[in-house]
This record gives sequence, C-alpha cells and structure tokens, in this order.
Amino acid sequence: MSKMIHRYIGMMSVALSALVSVACAQSDEVMKDTGDLVRVMRHPDGTRSIYQRQQGWRGMRCSTYTASGRLAAVSDYTEGQYGQLVGCIIYDHTKRNIIYKVAYGYDSRARLVEERMYSHPQGKLVQRVMYKYDASGNRSKPLIVSLNTSGPSTEIAPTMQYDANAINRDMKNKRRRR
Repeated sequence: MSKMIHRYIGMMSVALSALVSVACAQSDEVMKDTGDLVRVMRHPDGTRSIYQRQQGWRGMRCSTYTASGRLAAVSDYTEGQYGQLVGCIIYDHTKRNIIYKVAYGYDSRARLVEERMYSHPQGKLVQRVMYKYDASGNRSKPLIVSLNTSGPSTEIAPTMQYDANAINRDMKNKRRRR
C-alpha cells in the first residue's frame, strides 16, 4: 500500500474517532451555513476536515483537504434512526470513486465499541478501531489495528449489525429516495 494511502487511513481513523466522540475536541470554527451545522477541524499536519449535514437523508458529509487546500477525499456518514453512526463511504478527491466503506458496532448500552474499514470493491477488512469503557463509562483511547491488504486474503465474519454490504444497500436506498 502506498505511503499516501497509509497516511489517509491514519488520518481517517483520527477523524472518525473525533466525529463519534461525545467529548471530541473541535475547533473554534463552528458556524451555521444554510441551517446545516458545519464543523471545521484543523489537524496538526495542516490538513482540515469540514463536516456538514446533508439535506434529505440521515447523515453528514466530511470533505477533507490537504495542507495546500486541495480536496483529498469525501466521506458520507449514514446515521441510524437514533442518530448513531451506522456506516460511512469514503470517496477519492473526484467524489466518484469509492475507496473504503466503514461499519460501526455498538454494545448493548449503545456505546461505540468498534469501527471496521473495508477496501472497495474487494470488501476486504483493512482496519479495525476498537474501544473499551471503564466502570464509569469513560471510553478508552482507540486501539487501531491495520491489516495487510497486500498479503493473502483472510475472510473475517462480520460481527456487527451493519457490515460493508449493508452499508452499500443503505446508500443505494437513500439515493433512490432522493
């Protein structure tokens, strides 16, 4: 895998973790834009991510820009009926080519316990981000496991409510309803 993709996977893990976290650190740049909440996050490496709610479906879009201001990727997040993240599709800078699909898993208390990133179109698991909670309900720092996609493929049975195929079906259904 190229150095750019490794950097992007790491950057997306941080962005995904920050998005889901209740106590996420956000920049001072929070504003209203046509009634939709917009959050701008500036990352230590000079990149920035802009999160904006999308009209007509449960979710939001994150546009990530390089330090020089070029669009690097677009992520469409889908929310479930209770506002929890259930999936994400990550596109390249053209907004046409899918790079990854992400599925989220929750425990019986509706706390995020895992994020799984799948390559597209192969559907191979390339990264897992796992969380634990202490007795007070505080979430741990993420444990990020990157899997080697260049070696022999190993099928891992999905254990979460929404796997990559379910995310794909959800996104197709949303497009049909527009």
